[in-house]
Amino acid sequence: MNKASSFGMLAAIAFAVGMAGLNFSDGTIAMHSNTDTTDTAGTSILGHIELIQTDSEGNILSYQQTDNAIMNEGRNCTATLLFGINSTNCAHYDGNIGKYRVIAISNGTALATDNTQTLFTGEMNSTSNAEGMNRANGGVSLTAAASTATGDSADVRITKQFTYGGSQASNVIRAAGLFNSTVISDDANDSVFALKNFPSAVTMNNGDQLTVNWDISISGSDGIS
Repeated sequence: MNKASSFGMLAAIAFAVGMAGLNFSDGTIAMHSNTDTTDTAGTSILGHIELIQTDSEGNILSYQQTDNAIMNEGRNCTATLLFGINSTNCAHYDGNIGKYRVIAISNGTALATDNTQTLFTGEMNSTSNAEGMNRANGGVSLTAAASTATGDSADVRITKQFTYGGSQASNVIRAAGLFNSTVISDDANDSVFALKNFPSAVTMNNGDQLTVNWDISISGSDGIS
């Protein structure tokens, strides 16, 4: 290939990338046109989980963090909640969708080929020798986006601490989910926003505590995006 041909190919690639504006975020590629006269930086919803295991004395036994996987069901229900649409696209919609602040933990595998709550198998509860580890509302805090032109994020943290007190000497936790109901498999009201398998299984002994910090960020690269 001669120099002129090489230069032409490089110019074409540079032009294509500049027109598309590739943005890699949470394992996806978002494409924005740079030909618009308005800001096209885009806004995204991302999730992250922090897992802290401690013993009865408060000593840290393990620490993990990982990005979560937001479900289509969560996206659809978010749109329904924001805009008041009575839509069948929001699974389990009954006109009164609960807030996504319920954290559940499981000894099963949360993620597979589907994106529904039915994949959240092996959920911890008092009937599975896992007293103190039932799904429950977490505490919620908000760090608001700053009023600047440089971009920021509105960060929500949902926190729940589970204390294992089951009849078994130990129990293993492998996944967590963010739901909108404290009732397990309540098909009338319960939907899932996000799920995640832990990087490593957590073995809980009697008296151990597992703190799940679930962070959801609504971010943009500019103040208006």
